[in-house]
Amino acid sequence: MERASKVLFALILILTMVLWVNFLMEPVDRTSSTVIELKIEPGTSSSQIGQLLYNHQLIKSRFVFNTILKIRGLDQQLKAGYYALRPSAHLNRIIKQLVEGEVATFQITIPEGFTVEEIAKRLAELTAYTSEDFLSEARHNLFAKPYLRTEGIGNRYTVEGFLYPNTYIIPKEYSPQQILQVMLDEFEERWWERLKDETDRMSFTPYQIMIVASLIEAEAKLKEERPLIAAVIYRRLNNNMLLQLDASVQYSLPARKSRVLYRDLDVESLYNTYRYPGLPPGPVCSPGDSSIEAALAPAETDYLFYFARKDGSHVFSKTYQEHLRKQNELREQ
Repeated sequence: MERASKVLFALILILTMVLWVNFLMEPVDRTSSTVIELKIEPGTSSSQIGQLLYNHQLIKSRFVFNTILKIRGLDQQLKAGYYALRPSAHLNRIIKQLVEGEVATFQITIPEGFTVEEIAKRLAELTAYTSEDFLSEARHNLFAKPYLRTEGIGNRYTVEGFLYPNTYIIPKEYSPQQILQVMLDEFEERWWERLKDETDRMSFTPYQIMIVASLIEAEAKLKEERPLIAAVIYRRLNNNMLLQLDASVQYSLPARKSRVLYRDLDVESLYNTYRYPGLPPGPVCSPGDSSIEAALAPAETDYLFYFARKDGSHVFSKTYQEHLRKQNELREQ
């Protein structure tokens, strides 16, 4: 009888311990919608991480946390990083995040045609950094990329035109340099080899082709017109004509306008293609795939002029007289 009582007591004790451990593994606050962002530095031990989690009320017990890690052989597998953890998460879920390195991320979409300054502003809205933090990197960091020109030109930002338009999911712990690097790497993966291969055929450097692509992106609203605009740009360059593109003048101005006015055409800037011959010193925005493709494969046409309709489409002409006549016809409608 005494032995049966001891066995029963032992079973009750074990059951109580199991229930208590299960309780300590349960979420700190199952109903909470709070997200706590926590940075775990490289070299932080598992016991230090347990203390950190406990201090931020993410786990109920440091002892249970560390014991489970040791039993499972995970105490040396926790990864450093910037995490978004929830008090409503079970201990097993928190451990899984730390072991698998499920760091906190943010999502950003860079539209086609955005400038570095517009990208920096959007990044500042989603990160702990300011626009100037990103602009400073874009201004001064050379990024060691073969397609970036960094000397002897008057471009504002070394990376202008090469921050590839796309939707990105980026770790929150990334610095401004690392974030811009992600976008450069995306451009490089998608287009760099193709641009290098086309250099001899095009008789333009990859950097010059990207300038043309950015001008196409900023000038064209319709995808089908982009090869035509590309053709006009190349033909004017080959004929030593001023490009006279509003898109480049826009880039010269302190702020983007809904339309370029005649007085804006006198702005003193190497980007003002109404005053300076040839291509501007750098891209004027980040072009998308269809604009880069158009820069690489312009239409076969004799057009030298075009102007925009109110709907954003363009009217193309081969001569200046034809160009003026079509403008007058449109005004009379």
